[in-house]
Amino acid sequence: MPSDFARGPFEGLQGGATAALMCAAIASETAGFVTSATTHFLKPVPMTPLSVNVRPLRLGRRVSIVDAELSSGDSVVAVQRATLILPGDGESLPTPPSQPERPEDHPVETRRAAHGRPWLFDSMEVRRNCAGVVWFRQRVPIIETVCAMAQILPAADWAHGLGPPLGALVRPNVAIPNPDLAVHLFRPPRGEWIGVEHSSAWSSEAIGTGWGALRDTEGLIGRVAMSVAVALLEDPASQGR
Repeated sequence: MPSDFARGPFEGLQGGATAALMCAAIASETAGFVTSATTHFLKPVPMTPLSVNVRPLRLGRRVSIVDAELSSGDSVVAVQRATLILPGDGESLPTPPSQPERPEDHPVETRRAAHGRPWLFDSMEVRRNCAGVVWFRQRVPIIETVCAMAQILPAADWAHGLGPPLGALVRPNVAIPNPDLAVHLFRPPRGEWIGVEHSSAWSSEAIGTGWGALRDTEGLIGRVAMSVAVALLEDPASQGR
């Protein structure tokens, strides 16, 4: 049963919370590190009792592919496909350079949702550095975090909405729901902070994309990307996915 702290900016569950719920279910039933999770939001996820069905597509010696469906009653509201890889011997492999940072040194950022009720942003401590990287730390648990990917998804889902799109100094008065969310990780985060180095772009056909680098306080850990359906807020269709 979703809590108010898992709510999105309009009605229904936030996309990152939706994706994390399915990913946690996959990780609890499958061995390996969740290196990728691609989620499709089929319709607004209601704030009602939800169930997750996990279906392995391939369980290999090192690589597994697993699907999950999220349902409200008899209606499937979201689907996810995850790749899991069992760790191997890579001590001699090159890794990205360290980029240490202290998110606590940066200003706190707050946001209110259109509905005026508690929502996912309220469950997080959010700080932004001078380069525009936004840091998230979960203050109120919204799921039992059983894997690194489930920890990261609630923060990663904001990548398309943390700043104006390319070509603009401020974001126009529009809604920007993302009908999908894809995250790839190459290692788990160390510590509680997740940084999102974000960017987005829109076309004149009101189609957009968001993307960004994902970081912990030591450096790069992965990437995020999503599609965006841009809509004027006066358009009733903007109230859902």
